[in-house]
Amino acid sequence: MKRVLIFLLLSELAASCSPLAPLPPRNKFFMLSPISDTAGTNATVPLAQQISIGIGPIDFPDYLRRPEVVTRTAANRIDVSQQDRWAGPLDKNFTRVLLGNIATILKTQRVESYPWSRTMPVDYQLVVDVERFDTGTDKQAKLNARWSIRDGHDGKVLYATETFDSAPVGPGEEGPSAALSSTLASLSQEIASQVTLLNQQRPHAGSSS
Repeated sequence: MKRVLIFLLLSELAASCSPLAPLPPRNKFFMLSPISDTAGTNATVPLAQQISIGIGPIDFPDYLRRPEVVTRTAANRIDVSQQDRWAGPLDKNFTRVLLGNIATILKTQRVESYPWSRTMPVDYQLVVDVERFDTGTDKQAKLNARWSIRDGHDGKVLYATETFDSAPVGPGEEGPSAALSSTLASLSQEIASQVTLLNQQRPHAGSSS
C-alpha cells in the first residue's frame, strides 16, 4: 500500500511538472476607458476659459473596494472572479475617468480632483455616491449613483438627482469593462449638461477666474 501511495504521489508530481500539463489560469487585468475627444458638447459658454470644476468626494460601496471583478448573480448575491482583476483600485479608476470625461465634454482643463488646494477655488463641486457599478448574469452593466452639484464658494447644493443607467455587455473578455465604461460615459454626459445649464443661468458666470 505504501508503494502504491508513493507511486501515485510521484506520478502526480511528474504530471504537474510536465510541459504537457495544463497551465494554471492566469489573471487578466482590466481598466475603464474614457470617452473619445469627439464627444464634447457645443456649449454656448466657453467653459474652458470661464469656470473650474471640482470632482469629489466620490463614495464607493465596500463590495467594489477589491481588486477582483465582481458579477451580480442575484439582488443580494455577487460572485468574485478568481481570474479577472482591475488593474488598479476601481474607485480611483472611476474618479480618473469621470474627471477626464468631464474635461473632454466641456472642453476644459480646469477640472480638479478632491481634495484640491484651498488656493485653487472651484466654481462648481460635484459630489457622487455610487450605489451600484457592476455587471450581472443578465449581461447588463448597471450604474446607480446619487450626485449633486454644489456652489464651489459656499457649498450650497444647486442641483441633486439620482442616475440609473445600464448598457449591454458585449462579447469578449473586455465586454464587461467596456459596458461599465459606457454607463460612466452616460453619467458624465448628464453631469456636464447640468453644469452647462447652471453656468448659463448663473449671473456673471465665471467671474472668479
